[in-house]
Amino acid sequence: MLEEALTGAELGICIKDTERAVLAQNDRCRSICGDRSGEVCEDGCMALHRDDDSLQWPDWGTTVHRNARIEDGHYDVTLICSSERMVTLLQPLDKKYEEAMAYYRAQDLTPRELEVVSLLLRGRSNTEITGDLGISHATLRTHLNRVYSKLRDQGIDTHFLPRRRTAAGQ
Repeated sequence: MLEEALTGAELGICIKDTERAVLAQNDRCRSICGDRSGEVCEDGCMALHRDDDSLQWPDWGTTVHRNARIEDGHYDVTLICSSERMVTLLQPLDKKYEEAMAYYRAQDLTPRELEVVSLLLRGRSNTEITGDLGISHATLRTHLNRVYSKLRDQGIDTHFLPRRRTAAGQ
């Protein structure tokens, strides 16, 4: 039943040994990263793992990297490490971004507010957003306040925005 559930899922799944050599990939993972069977993997999810200095035990436990860019897409990446294997789950976010933006385009938001919302959805920090848009932090705060105010005043659900953002905006 597990194999059947994973076959139909949009999840990319990759299993590596302790040397990071790819033992198995599903079709979705191969479409994202290419066929890596037998190869030692150093990029994509392995680069996230290598660069994560918050790990208490680098080769043990579970880590999640949200809104990670891998190849040409955005994914929530879950790495499950044991003393024998590393399992990577790549959960695609691009369709979710499209759904969320369609939802917010139907609201009474300006084009600039939609740009801000788009960056929020992708998990960008305030500093990253100001840099991407070439605006000051004060201007960003104004845009954010207007977005949250418009949505709140209209009783519009903010379920697509990251929870930490909606808690701060209310």
